[in-house]
Amino acid sequence: MLFSTLSFQPFKKTSGVKIVVIDAGHGGKDPGCNGAIHNEKEVTLAIALKLGNLIEENLKDVKVIYTRKTDVFVELEERAQVANRNNADLFISIHCNAAAKFVTYKDKNGKTQYKTWKDKKGKIHKKEVTNPVPYGSETYVMGIKNEKGKMEVAKRENASMLLEENYEKTYNGFDPSSDEAYIIMSLTTSAYVEQSAKFASLIQSEYNNKAGRIDKGVQRQSIWVLWRTAMPSILTEVGFLTNPIEEKFLGSEKGQTYMASAIFRALRNYKNEVEGKNEKYNDEIENQEALENENLLYQKEHPELKDGSETDVKDIVAENQEPPINNDDKKDIEKYNALIKKADEKLKERKLEDSKKLYTQALDLKKDDAYSKQKLAEITKIEVDIKKGEDDKAKANDAQNKQYNELIAKADKLTADKKWEDAKKKYQEALIAKPGEKYPKQKIKEIEEKQAALSEAQNDTAKINPKDLINNYAGQTKKDTSKKTPSIKGGIEFKVQFTSSDKEIEASSNKLKGLENVGYYKAGAVLKYTAGVFTKPDEAVKYQTKVRDLGYKDAFIVAFKNGERIDYKEALKQVKQ
Repeated sequence: MLFSTLSFQPFKKTSGVKIVVIDAGHGGKDPGCNGAIHNEKEVTLAIALKLGNLIEENLKDVKVIYTRKTDVFVELEERAQVANRNNADLFISIHCNAAAKFVTYKDKNGKTQYKTWKDKKGKIHKKEVTNPVPYGSETYVMGIKNEKGKMEVAKRENASMLLEENYEKTYNGFDPSSDEAYIIMSLTTSAYVEQSAKFASLIQSEYNNKAGRIDKGVQRQSIWVLWRTAMPSILTEVGFLTNPIEEKFLGSEKGQTYMASAIFRALRNYKNEVEGKNEKYNDEIENQEALENENLLYQKEHPELKDGSETDVKDIVAENQEPPINNDDKKDIEKYNALIKKADEKLKERKLEDSKKLYTQALDLKKDDAYSKQKLAEITKIEVDIKKGEDDKAKANDAQNKQYNELIAKADKLTADKKWEDAKKKYQEALIAKPGEKYPKQKIKEIEEKQAALSEAQNDTAKINPKDLINNYAGQTKKDTSKKTPSIKGGIEFKVQFTSSDKEIEASSNKLKGLENVGYYKAGAVLKYTAGVFTKPDEAVKYQTKVRDLGYKDAFIVAFKNGERIDYKEALKQVKQ
């Protein structure tokens, strides 16, 4: 079944190169192609991390985003969408190449025939084996047409989608092994072929000039991640893992550093061109010593060998190939992978000390492991940020405590001076400074209670029905010892109000002990009790002190005129007149 094309609208970028997405090919359950020692997913990740580090250290205005930073499987479509979602200005997909040859045999008539095999669908394929002869680097852009001889590269890189669940649904029936599918794909080409080709040419030039790679040119091909990215995009094949000499170079720290540096220089030059700059560089990266190609050097050292023949390659393999991995090494690799996985999980949980120990153990197993080094550097930065945050928090707490204590001191002084409203404001400010403190809340409550009591005393006049006023205590018990409250007709009386009750207090009650001239008046259903009768306010104030000493701490002075309760301040005015 031929797939139906997926549509998307590419956006236009005009701001230069500010966001770069680096895609380390394959990963997780998809190893990519294999050499005798190294596999594609490991080499591409190492180069991707080195490239990202170079960009972050030397191009401060560029943000780097990775499709993967660990050995995990990422779907092809998701790789493209990472770039699209982040509005990337450039997409760089890093891969390794592989070569194969068809297996032949002589039939009984002496004629050469291809060995074949049948897949699950019944389709016949020619049997292939590794071809160690080819070497060199090439870079791909989305093809306007599928160039002859390059279809197998596209099929191999697109075949990763077969490892995905429900891949037919995700890719709308696209079959990476079908020639017809590529014809349809090529009809809808990328809008950024020209910019992509320019960047690809710069990469190939750097590979050749400094990294000593054989330039196999810029190629055009229908590769899914290039087709689905809405920005200039390239897929670079850094070299052949099936060539033993090139595999040794690509698997080495030196080789990976050279390849990452080459891509970085190309990116830096491309960025300057896009942004209209003409900068020249004289740094360590630009002045990196140029290498000679190892395959060419080997042929120079062995002139007796024929150039590139398969017979000669067997000698090269024997001389250059590292010994096969033994069981102990395999166990170390498995242990390394387990440590990295666990360390990543601990780091995600922000258990920094645990993750540090695990990354260090992984580094002990795999010397010069770029990934572990990078993660340890990330953890160190996080720890520095945490320490700075703690110091900043401690300083903020000190400043907060100082402000709080100053506000409380001011509020307490205002309270002592009975400047209630100003005191309340300061206590409220103290609460804003330290919301959890109980002291300012309690002080605000006390002030509000005192203000309410004063307000009640001042506003009771409005609540009183003159008919309910009783100016002397009418005790009805046998032990009634209270004195009648003398009334001063036509004049002002001052009394000390000391308590309230919803029912009449017996004259013999201990509550009235020590009080003189006890009486009450009604305010609604409440009886408000007074003691003493004075024509001068000063005498009432002295008696108020005595009443308070008897235990009535909230006792206050009330005023009456002709037996009716009036405002205390108004009474003072009339007395003065």
